[in-house]
Amino acid sequence: MSDAKKVLIVDDEVALTDLVRDVLEEDEFQPLIAHTGREGVDKATHETPDVIILDVDLPDIDGFAVCRELRNHVQLRHTPIIMLTVRSDQRDEITGLQAGADDYLTKPFKVPRLLARIHLAIERTQRELDANPLTHLPGNTAILQTLEQRIRDQTPFAVLYLDLNHFKAYNDRYGFIAGDQVIKATGQVIMEAVNLQNAPNTFVGHVGGDDFVAVVAPEHVQPACEEIIRRFDHLVPLLYSPEDRQRGYIELRDRRGQTSRFPLLSVAIAAVSNQNRPLSHPGEISAIAGELKAMAKSAGKSHYVVDQRRVL
Repeated sequence: MSDAKKVLIVDDEVALTDLVRDVLEEDEFQPLIAHTGREGVDKATHETPDVIILDVDLPDIDGFAVCRELRNHVQLRHTPIIMLTVRSDQRDEITGLQAGADDYLTKPFKVPRLLARIHLAIERTQRELDANPLTHLPGNTAILQTLEQRIRDQTPFAVLYLDLNHFKAYNDRYGFIAGDQVIKATGQVIMEAVNLQNAPNTFVGHVGGDDFVAVVAPEHVQPACEEIIRRFDHLVPLLYSPEDRQRGYIELRDRRGQTSRFPLLSVAIAAVSNQNRPLSHPGEISAIAGELKAMAKSAGKSHYVVDQRRVL
């Protein structure tokens, strides 16, 4: 069940949620239930579902407000939202779509139709966003599209390129399952730190492995980087055995029997912005970030480096 797609149903009709839950389980989905808008927001932010089924008429806040709030969370920005309502007014459908919904079904509906919409929503999202299966973050296609769009818009933006120092050694010492948990936790740390900036048009993507990208406003580079480092460094000791944690390093023996020491994990961040000079291509951003990231890695601890060069 751990690999099953999560579907969050936010509806105060118990009979309906029970029916949909049973059908979803038969179709090998993992259903999550919320009966109020606030409960729905809380479960969505903590569980990161693959699809959200959202009723318009809820006992506390309406579905339109819930939808707008969900779209303010980086990790939910691309999650498909299918809105349900007993209303048939076209204005309500338009309001839902403007709030960020991807699809709209009017009650009463046939369950097979809802299942078909869920499957299509998941397939469309994975195809369009190239979502990483481990972190559920947008992958390389979405990252490239985002950078190209920011370049075309010519508005101020900054790109954070992040990866982990000594991750291969950690993988060799603790195994791939533990390594995957580190990757997932790193993605969560980045999303939470970016969300704290409370800024629109932010983006977090997963290039693959231990490489991530975030797009923020230039004025949020410093607070975002510092928050990522603070959260990551707080997490790191929890990832090691008491012995390795106390030593402050791990020991690995190679094929020749020689032992090497590797420091604990840390994060390196390179920040590239168009604030001081124009950026014309994602490849240019990547090349600049590569130079900066090498500098960040040489610090021997979690560190970030910001491009300060200007056009003369």
